[in-house]
Amino acid sequence: MILFLGRSPIKLFPTLKKTPQYFSLLTLCVFLAFAGQALAQKPDGPTRVGVAKAQVITANNKIELPGNVLPWATSRLAAEVEGRVEKITAEEGQFVKKGTPLIYLRTRPQELDLELAQADKEMVSHRLEELNTGTRPEVIDAAKASMNNAEAGMQLAKVELIRIEKLFKEGVLSGNDYDKAKTAYDRASATYDERKAQLDEFIAGPRIEEIKQQEARFSVAESKIRIIQDKIDRSVIRAPFDGSIIEKLTEVGQWLELGDPGMVMIATDPVKVEVHIPQQHFYRVSKGIKVKIILESRQDRVPDQVFQGQVIEIIRFGNSASRTFPVRIEVANPKSILTAGMLVKVIYQPEKSSSRQVYVPKDALVRSPQETVVWVVRPEPDKGMKAHKIIVNSGEQKESMIAIYPKSGKIKAGEWVVVQGNERLRPGSSVEIIKELP
Repeated sequence: MILFLGRSPIKLFPTLKKTPQYFSLLTLCVFLAFAGQALAQKPDGPTRVGVAKAQVITANNKIELPGNVLPWATSRLAAEVEGRVEKITAEEGQFVKKGTPLIYLRTRPQELDLELAQADKEMVSHRLEELNTGTRPEVIDAAKASMNNAEAGMQLAKVELIRIEKLFKEGVLSGNDYDKAKTAYDRASATYDERKAQLDEFIAGPRIEEIKQQEARFSVAESKIRIIQDKIDRSVIRAPFDGSIIEKLTEVGQWLELGDPGMVMIATDPVKVEVHIPQQHFYRVSKGIKVKIILESRQDRVPDQVFQGQVIEIIRFGNSASRTFPVRIEVANPKSILTAGMLVKVIYQPEKSSSRQVYVPKDALVRSPQETVVWVVRPEPDKGMKAHKIIVNSGEQKESMIAIYPKSGKIKAGEWVVVQGNERLRPGSSVEIIKELP
């Protein structure tokens, strides 16, 4: 058996037969030889690495991603009053215009309340008209005649009292006769005062307080009518916008409580297209930018449908697993070609359509929870090849290459970056290039 230690061959056990003990001894010798050679290696020797060159690649800044068509608005049309469904005028899938009646609820009880409120208003209106007109001349004339009659009676009672009083003082009549005459005069005088006051009241007309009270009652009656009429109007569920009915949630004869949904409808012009933007493109997108929406036909001789859209919503809360962020685009859809749920292609082409960017092999990136690092090998005078740590952000990937954006230091096209053995490197480590990858 011949064993090589370094460059010198050594012939071991030339006389031994090849028995099982022979092979065990041979294995032990080989192990001890390599262990000794490893221990003899210098601990501070350069780290052997494989490298590849950083390259400048012309990058196309166009963003092309799949998108999902969403309705502009989705509304669950609910009952504003309680009642039994009497009539439904629309079916699922039907397109309706804004304000179209869709569901009618029974309104007979409200109609009866309305008739009663209108009658009460009419009664208050007549009374208010009577107060504002004042007392009729005929009534005043009658009151004046009644007062004159009472005045004549009072004068007659007065004359009679004077005559009785004279006879009483002469002793001709008793005190009882005088008292009766005096009482008759007082009654006639009181009747006159009453009729005169009544005439004055008729001439003055109704009191202002009573007129205001009736005016308030009239306003209450009008408000009650408006409330009942509004309740009748709200018993009809109408379309809040132009759109399509996608779900019917009730049937004729069913009782709807306040707030119970009757239908679901969506607005289809315009529509929204939602696209999930990867993190590396997030800050290239802003509200108001124009994008192209393509609905692929996937049929021979049938062209794709192309639409123009505008970014209207950027949601700054992404998916932590995929590192994507929702962006919503407004797209005009007057012919209802785009339908909620369709898959479309979204293309954003910036004004600066291309740029030259440094790319490195994917294996050059050393990732950790804290940072992403690329190790660059550079020659230093009298020190040989040294490893330099560059912290980077990664960008767009092209096959086996990936764009980098250095955060500390620089990487130039043509420089060597470590793609094998980079996990063991430390800043300033000496390296030995044992392999150059294309």
